[in-house]
Amino acid sequence: MRKNDSVIGFKQNKRHSNRLPFLIGALAIVLACAGVGAYFYYDYSHRVYSTCVVELGDEISASDYLKDVSKTAIFTPETVVTTEHAGIYRVGIYSEPFTYDCTLEVDDTTAPELTVKNLTRTKEEIPGAKEFVESVSDASGDVTVYFGEGISFDSYGEIPVEIVAEDSSGNRTSATATLNLVEEYDITPPVIEGQLDKVVYVGQSASFKAGIEVKDNVDTDIEVQVDSSHVDIDTPGEYPIIYTATDSMGNMDLAEGLIKVVEQTYSEEEVYALADEVLAKIITPDMSDYDKAHAIYVWIQGNIGYSESTDRDDWLRGAYDGLTKRHGDCYNYFSVGKALLTRAGVKNADIEIIPTATRHHYWSVVDCGEGWRHFDCTPRTDKSFKGFYVTDEDLMAYSSQHYRSHNYDREKYRYFE
Repeated sequence: MRKNDSVIGFKQNKRHSNRLPFLIGALAIVLACAGVGAYFYYDYSHRVYSTCVVELGDEISASDYLKDVSKTAIFTPETVVTTEHAGIYRVGIYSEPFTYDCTLEVDDTTAPELTVKNLTRTKEEIPGAKEFVESVSDASGDVTVYFGEGISFDSYGEIPVEIVAEDSSGNRTSATATLNLVEEYDITPPVIEGQLDKVVYVGQSASFKAGIEVKDNVDTDIEVQVDSSHVDIDTPGEYPIIYTATDSMGNMDLAEGLIKVVEQTYSEEEVYALADEVLAKIITPDMSDYDKAHAIYVWIQGNIGYSESTDRDDWLRGAYDGLTKRHGDCYNYFSVGKALLTRAGVKNADIEIIPTATRHHYWSVVDCGEGWRHFDCTPRTDKSFKGFYVTDEDLMAYSSQHYRSHNYDREKYRYFE
């Protein structure tokens, strides 16, 4: 080899060795850029969901699109978000530094809510499906109501009617109502009767509907409504109460009562324990309600003596005093009878005369399966008076001949209507 050739080869090898660091550096830059690009691409493509699905009417926020809850997101300014109508909508999501074009899918899979009511009509006034609706609601606000199946109006009486509510997405709810088809309208209102006035004890719960009945010439399942908003159960006093009853034709009866809230002197447990001691001696399991009531009447007449008393606000106290002291006035007789009848399982209720400045009188009515009868155990100076199981007609005849002795308020006590 010539000398010049050796020099030339050495210079070429030196140039190649000088390029190697450059190539390595360039490769490192390329790899770094690729890594950064891959990171940003991954971050971009994995930050949000492309689609969110919500139920009609539900709320949606931009953060619901985020896969990484540590990030933040907002809707782009031009995005109008609504879930009030079912459909598929394009929405813009901005999560710094990226902006995404996403989809909002609003589905309606919830059926309408429907409640129906029963109706009474004549054949000349056959109702449409909507007339049976008491309330209907749906998130779409678009509900169609129709009959679920064909209905025959050929016969009078109660006819089951299927009512269907369907929204714009095809979701359906059905409910069954009753059409009472009549030849002519009922215009007779129901009648509220029973124990309208009650004595309750401070701080104790009270059943204001107890002892109240509703009678109607057509309907048999009328529920009495009670307005006791003026009654303060925690403060002694007298408070008005209003009872209302409405039949299927809308005829209504209203009755007013008086609630006396008193401090409790004796408990029911104490009084009923005393009553049970008496009943154990005079009642047998084979007795009818009539026989039980008669045995109670005879026992009271033979074991309670008459004496004047002025305490007439608490029947438990009246019964306790009568059962322990074995004497008292008409209120004690009435209270003892109430305790014994109640514990014996005989249906009973309270009644009193229209009071005057000098007179007041209390007694009971009982129902042993033949309707209400008067039950008055208080002895009278007229020894011929028998107060057991007296019809209203007979007692009113007696009352009219004895200074209106049992003149009660017929609007208030409607047992005998």
